[in-house]
Amino acid sequence: MPPHSKSLATIFAAFAVCVLAAGVRAQDAPPTAVIVVDGSGSMWGNLGADKRSKLEMAREALRVLLPSLRTDARIGLASFGHRRRGNCGDAEVIVPPDVDGPQRLSVPVEKMNATGKGPLVLALRESANAIAGATPASIVLVADDIDNCGQDVCTALGEILSASPNLVVHTIALGFDKAKLAHISCIAQMTGGKLWDAQDAAGFDSALGQAVKLAHLQTSPTAPSSETPQAEAEKPAAGAPPGLYLSAGLGPSSATLDTPVHWRITKSGADGQLVRDTRAAALFEKLEAGTYDVEAHLGLAHARQTVEVAADKATEVRLDLNGGVLKLRARPTNAAPPLASPVFTVTPTGAENGGAPLWVGRDTQPEIVLPAGDYTVTAQSGVARQQGSVTIAPATGTSFDSMLASGRLELSATRGTAAAPGDPLVDGVTFILYQDDPDAPQGRREVVRSAAPAPSFMLPAGTYYVTARTPTAEVREQIALGAGDVVKRALPLSLAHIKLSATLGGQPPTTASPITYRIIRLGGESHEVARTIAKEPEFQVSAGQYRIEASLGASNVIAATELTLTAGQAQKVTLPLEGGSLTLKRANSGTMAGDVFWEVQDEKQRIVLRSSQPQPTAVLAPGRYVVSADTSATPLRSAIEVKANEHRTFDFSGQ
Repeated sequence: MPPHSKSLATIFAAFAVCVLAAGVRAQDAPPTAVIVVDGSGSMWGNLGADKRSKLEMAREALRVLLPSLRTDARIGLASFGHRRRGNCGDAEVIVPPDVDGPQRLSVPVEKMNATGKGPLVLALRESANAIAGATPASIVLVADDIDNCGQDVCTALGEILSASPNLVVHTIALGFDKAKLAHISCIAQMTGGKLWDAQDAAGFDSALGQAVKLAHLQTSPTAPSSETPQAEAEKPAAGAPPGLYLSAGLGPSSATLDTPVHWRITKSGADGQLVRDTRAAALFEKLEAGTYDVEAHLGLAHARQTVEVAADKATEVRLDLNGGVLKLRARPTNAAPPLASPVFTVTPTGAENGGAPLWVGRDTQPEIVLPAGDYTVTAQSGVARQQGSVTIAPATGTSFDSMLASGRLELSATRGTAAAPGDPLVDGVTFILYQDDPDAPQGRREVVRSAAPAPSFMLPAGTYYVTARTPTAEVREQIALGAGDVVKRALPLSLAHIKLSATLGGQPPTTASPITYRIIRLGGESHEVARTIAKEPEFQVSAGQYRIEASLGASNVIAATELTLTAGQAQKVTLPLEGGSLTLKRANSGTMAGDVFWEVQDEKQRIVLRSSQPQPTAVLAPGRYVVSADTSATPLRSAIEVKANEHRTFDFSGQ
């Protein structure tokens, strides 16, 4: 899910209701709260891809929030593991709860440190004692691990709540794994608080802002009248300290955003010196008087404005991002739940960007902020695909709910038959899917292929021709797939095992001339399924009729047999090669290669030997041959016979 997407869900829903009264709150008494920040050594680590440490991130987030806190609320600050290494008694209420929190907490926040162990439970006890039964009362806990000092937080909370039954604890878990998150969830369950799973900086900023609001620690906004512009209603309160107060909205009359916005402040001018780069819903920055360039980014929407900051008064600026929220969903059918990881592509309509996508994501139901405009949206899962057009208007929510009319085909291959599948094959199988296509050369078009052991394909509804193939075996099947179907099919390759060997003259062949084995499948379109020069090769082939051949080197000595193999059969085939050895010579032809050129033809006038060696030797199949010797003198020609297992030297000297 893209950054801010959980907060964007709130924005999206808010478009359907009146947002002006969302912040109105009635409190009988100012709240009391303690903000507890983990000070264990692990806080120097990072969260997600953020280059800052978790401690630096917490400092900055609190620094941003402090100006917005209520001065009448009694707010304190606590930490644990922040002073001494390896000390499970190191928990401290650094600033006891009292009024004027923004001023009292500013210096201690900057001095927060991370050093030792993580006595989280002790910090909760100390904070609860500091609240001392006040109501309403809450603790905002920021931690990156459970208690590592042997204390179980769920057990300890029972004792804490017996003394402070109205205490609410909101927990922000930084980078927890699933098991630890499940364990610490008892805090929210037992106290009526809320738990946030923050896995990146944006998630943390959003969670901290929400926790502070739930604890009623921020100044209540004044509900604007129907005649009062939204921007006017959100100006800093009278008497606010000088500085730059930033907020943002998706449109000129929309509600002010409470989700973290990426702010960037630079000095105006050629050098453009960076002053601030941070994420926050609203931002207060103490700046020297002067001209600044302010940029706000949320999702893919952004705004930029040059601002004149005064030295003696608050400067309030609201940037309008001119964007809307696009909510995406893809389903195989209208009645089905959303697909888990489809690929969504958002491309601006028109050729201004060369057709390049503006955004690509694989989340289940992403929500993204886009600049106002027209877009082409594509949803794809596997081969199934749907495309449509959407228009994003400022401060509006738009949905693209695609129905891919698709089904899932899950394939595997087995050694046996349909009646007796046998063991599954996990290696060496390629699955290929085809569909009818009149324009394709063979009338069918390949749709997709995979060499995974058990591939799963998301496909448009239709009829598919499926082939499961190994180097030596193949099975084909036609499968119909309907929208919303999940079809699981194990394709039986009906394998038989065959082991090949050969003899030459009744004896094992020597290694001087390698033997080439060929396996040719017969019937229909006969084709070669295997060829090798291995000594005693073994193959797994589909049941059927085959021709097995063995040939000796480059000679015409060949043995062949035909056989029918059944599924599960193990067959050993020995092919008897028969041949005779023939050496050719001519005494007066010289001893150098090239003095004579030899050629031997069989009875069908096929050339079986050509050589320019003075005395070539060849192994030939039994039979009659015509030998030619082309020399500088008169060419010679003679008929000879080669017998099995015979070694013969044919001398042309007397010719």
